[in-house]
Amino acid sequence: MSDSPFTPGVRRGPVGRQARVLTLLSLYASDIRPQTVSETINWLCAHNPATTSTRRAAESMFDGITGEGSSVDEIIGRYAPAIPVRLLSIVDRNVLRVAIYELFNRDNIPRNVIINEAVELASMFGSESSARFVNGVLGSVAHDMHASVDSAVN
Repeated sequence: MSDSPFTPGVRRGPVGRQARVLTLLSLYASDIRPQTVSETINWLCAHNPATTSTRRAAESMFDGITGEGSSVDEIIGRYAPAIPVRLLSIVDRNVLRVAIYELFNRDNIPRNVIINEAVELASMFGSESSARFVNGVLGSVAHDMHASVDSAVN
């Protein structure tokens, strides 16, 4: 098995880990050097090929996240108020962006799967404390999402 983050592995729901990793890396690259999503993904896949479906899924998530950027970042700011979003580590910020986008836009994927995937990405790419931080923020977001659904039903 290769060490490439794009190698086939566990897929979770219609959007697998490969697409999440490619989206995360694309957002990271975009934070450092803004380019079009296609340019960024082409650059990332030059040495780590990805399937066409993975590339499409990553482009779709990237476009969704950047299209909803301010609202996603507002949610991060609301649940991690101690540090301004722009000052969070690039990895933590972008892992949270991917997961929050999925929590609000991918009803077909269970919340716990989205959170677990985000925690794993934070462990793979972030600092020692990234996984704990990401888990705490996303746990609070998911809790409030669940509470708002419960209050809407009652």
